[in-house]
Amino acid sequence: MAYVESSIWISGLNEAVAGLRAMGADKELIELNTKVGGFVVKEAKQLVPVRTGNLRGSIRVVKSAKQVMVRAGQDPRIPYANPINWGWFYDREYFIYKNIMPAQFMNKAANKVRGLIGFIYMEELVKIYEKYAGKQYSDVIVPNRDILSETVRMRD
Repeated sequence: MAYVESSIWISGLNEAVAGLRAMGADKELIELNTKVGGFVVKEAKQLVPVRTGNLRGSIRVVKSAKQVMVRAGQDPRIPYANPINWGWFYDREYFIYKNIMPAQFMNKAANKVRGLIGFIYMEELVKIYEKYAGKQYSDVIVPNRDILSETVRMRD
């Protein structure tokens, strides 16, 4: 399958999301992940090289409670998403030079909005935690604002 993904990691986030999912905040996490992924989608659609517009139209947010995922080229009619993003210089099977230079539109989009995503994600996670904090789950691990904001700053 030829699709493209790019990653941004925040330390301690897996534990926070697992704790919030244990509280029953799946719906809120899906909304948050979709909202945050929308920033990357908007930026990636501006950066993607366009001939027909099919690749631009295929950039979407995957709805998930565990993580934010933005994909391009999920449609079988768009098998060229990976070569456009990562490049394709040589085909070993047919010994042909392809000379497709990497555009890295997904990586550039993710890097461009990284600070904004980290800040919004942190703030919204704290709001979701405060919404569910009144329940019986007081031992859930949710990183505080200082740890998350420092981690996001260090990764920029």
